[in-house]
Parts: sequence; C-alpha cells; structure tokens
Amino acid sequence: MDQTGLVLEGGGMRGAYTAGVLDFFLDEDIHFPYVVGASAGACNGSSYVAGQRGRNYEVMVEYGDHPEYISFKRMFTNRQLFGMDFIFDKLPNQLVPFDYDSFLARTTEFVVGTTNMRTGEPQFFDHFPDRISLLKVMRASSSLPLIAPSISYLGEELMDGGIADPIPLQPSVEAGNRKHVVVLTRNDGHIKKKLKLNWYFNRKYKNFPKFAQALRNRHQKYNNTMSQIKKMEEDQQVFILRPLRPLQVSRIEKNRDRLHQLYMQGYQEAEQQSDELAKFVQS
Repeated sequence: MDQTGLVLEGGGMRGAYTAGVLDFFLDEDIHFPYVVGASAGACNGSSYVAGQRGRNYEVMVEYGDHPEYISFKRMFTNRQLFGMDFIFDKLPNQLVPFDYDSFLARTTEFVVGTTNMRTGEPQFFDHFPDRISLLKVMRASSSLPLIAPSISYLGEELMDGGIADPIPLQPSVEAGNRKHVVVLTRNDGHIKKKLKLNWYFNRKYKNFPKFAQALRNRHQKYNNTMSQIKKMEEDQQVFILRPLRPLQVSRIEKNRDRLHQLYMQGYQEAEQQSDELAKFVQS
C-alpha cells in the first residue's frame, strides 16, 4: 500500500456511492497512506480517515431528506440550496458527531481541494490545526457557485474544489505516489458539457475574473483529467472504482431509498472488485 493514493471525486449526493466504497474499505481494514478529495469526496474522506464506519451513510442517506439539508425554498430566499450551516455545523457537532480526536491521530495524509477565487486555481490544504479549520476548509470545498457563498480562510476567498480540479489526481501524483485508486461518481463514458451561464458568471463574479474563467473552463478540466486517468489506467498506474450500473441519483437527490441503493451499490461493487484491487496495490 506504500506510495498509493486514494483520490475521491465530488458530486453532491452521488457521493453516497463513495460512502459505500469507503465503508467496504473500513470493513476490510484497507487503509491508504494518502487521501485527497474535493467537495463531497473530501467530506466522505474525512470520516474514512477518522475510522468512522457508517458515519457517511448516516449523514447522506439518513439525513439526506431532512428539510435543512436540501431546500428549494431556501434557494429562492437565501440563495442556498444546501443547508451549509446544517451540514458543516449541526451535523458534525451535534447530530452525527465527527471524531476529530481520531482524525488528529491518523497516520494518513489527508488533503482537501478548494478553488481560490482570486487565482482561479486549485488550492489544497493538508494541515488542520483544529476542528474549526477542518470544517471550514471542507465547507469551502463544497461551496457551489450561485447556490452557496464563498468562504474566507487564511486571507483568501475559496469555493468548490470541483471547479478548478474536479478529480484531484495531480496532488497524489505530486506527492510521489506511484499508484492511485480513483473513486468516481459518474458512469463510464460521461463527458462534461460546457455550461450555458458564462455571461452570468462574468457578471456575478466580475471582481474575480480568473474564477469566472475557471467556471467557463470547468468542462475542459474535467474531460482532460478523465483522459489522463484513462491513460494511466492503461499503464496500470490507476485503478478506477465507479458506478457500474446506470446512475439513478442526481447531485441534489433527496430520495432515501435511492441514496441507500447507491450506497449499497458502492459497497457491493467495491467488494466485487476487491481481488483486482488487491493485485493492483500489491504489484
């Protein structure tokens, strides 16, 4: 397992698939020395490195239909579709406590990707001196444009890590890992299309022109990264876990049964491919 990185894509509620994969890893005592994630991938990854088996399921599936989690009414009144205070304060501090002590005692290097609004470039964090800093960085990593506010941290304005680097493979490469296990939340063959809101991005983020440009180019970044991942898979440097059956869950899914089924799909598909994964990391 040395020099092997675990790379976790975001995808909102599609992250229930990743939650299933990671719980299988915990059940089988599979631990990676390096974990990097963006958005929902970072949220899932934090519970995994803290060893909190089942926590991601409770947060995403059991609370996924909670009125404070996703609210279209709040979207129109406060421009917040996801209840960020609920997700990054009430859930981890009260309802489904996050074990920061276990997280702090981890041996795994944990990295969270965000997008720096000033530069339009990805900005990664691997140092979390306290619980507040960890939750703030993960909140920034999950703050989607237009439906969530940016987060101020260490003198910078930060937003969703999935904008500048939706599948954060490069940090794992730069960390010196020879192999990378990549957990995706889209079916094979997905191609991200160009958004039709470029004019609005330019107006909305006129004070952050490089961030607006990153939004305009997001589809290119995603598609280029997928091409890189496929090439590395052919060279046996990458092992991909992704939904094998057609997705029935959207980024903003609230149906508990669908979320449960996606979680189970992640768990079962990781189990089905466990022998191949073992050969990959041991070779």
